[in-house]
Amino acid sequence: MTPAAAERGLERPDRDEAVARAAALTPALAARADHVEKTRMIHPDTVRDLWDTQLWSVLKPARYGGLELSYSVVIDVSDHIGRGCASTSWIFANLISHDWMLPMWQAEAQDAVWKDNPRALMASSLVATAGVAKRVTGGFELSGRWPYCSGIDPSDWMMMGAMIEDDGPRRGLWLVLPRAEFEEIDTWHVTGLVGSGSRDVACENVFVPDYMTLEPRQTMGGPTPGTPHVPGLLYQLPVLGLFPHILVGPMIGIAQGAYDDYVGQIRERLSTYNASRLAEHTQIQMKVAEAGALIQAARVLAHDNIREAERIAESGRVPTIEEKVRWRRDGAYAATNCVKAIQILQSAIGAAGNFLSNPFQRRFRDMHAAAGQVQVNFDINGAEFGRVELGLEPVNKAI
Repeated sequence: MTPAAAERGLERPDRDEAVARAAALTPALAARADHVEKTRMIHPDTVRDLWDTQLWSVLKPARYGGLELSYSVVIDVSDHIGRGCASTSWIFANLISHDWMLPMWQAEAQDAVWKDNPRALMASSLVATAGVAKRVTGGFELSGRWPYCSGIDPSDWMMMGAMIEDDGPRRGLWLVLPRAEFEEIDTWHVTGLVGSGSRDVACENVFVPDYMTLEPRQTMGGPTPGTPHVPGLLYQLPVLGLFPHILVGPMIGIAQGAYDDYVGQIRERLSTYNASRLAEHTQIQMKVAEAGALIQAARVLAHDNIREAERIAESGRVPTIEEKVRWRRDGAYAATNCVKAIQILQSAIGAAGNFLSNPFQRRFRDMHAAAGQVQVNFDINGAEFGRVELGLEPVNKAI
């Protein structure tokens, strides 16, 4: 428990309590959302709130003071945070995903990040083709320029992707190193998820020891190099097989926030054209029904996949490629549902949704920015599923 949490009398939460604490933060996050967009970074009060409520620690190993809750918490906590502020939820989901991934590294890497600072946070850019890891004695020299480092502002470390340069086959590598090793380049001038602070970073010939690296093929499900140090089954779930779900949580929250705003506004709103009560229009009722069903279907689909992955881990079996590409298909489809839901609401809200004073326009922009992430692109993930379902080899061998 953090000192601030102890002072406030907050006990160590279970999964349900963590979700309840996220829900309690939603109004404050909504009130800060405009400030987050204007400053293009997470609000400092929110960083403190997430520590005080212990929500930053939901996926961190208990060995380092974390809560080590179930993977599904990323859906529901991010959902409630996203109802308040999409950019904050995007940062939150990304950063806690690294708390889930780092326990797959060797013990020395985990100690390097958390032993002296259990509150260390990690941003990332796992765009492997943006960097080169050149093999040298005892490790690698890392060089490159990476985009989309969401949540870098409150972070202490970076988790980076690169392509290995050695005599072996072309393959990717994940590396963890201090944020201070990078030049930060202010490129994030965008229309959606503005407050995520997803700037570029660059470095040249920075040494990274072997123990701070991990090949993606070592995280395909089952024991990892970190398992002897942190044996929890949470950290034996397949990273790429479930990765879309990390982003689905914030997208569900964005859609649910837009839905809640719309329904709350429309109940008593009169048509500007003829002064009729909009809630009585069948067309409006149908759009509300469809949008709500799409959001709930996204939520159910994501949870169903995660439960299946957890059952497989509990059985001691490694998930098959067929199962993993299906989870990725479903995660991308859930994200598509969220986009469709907000588009349906946008078609019904009318001119009122265009006013900058209406949070709907920000949610609409944030949703479409989130949908641009390759991990939730249904064309890509759907095609990968289709290949495997039809007896072809997957394109992504590391899934």
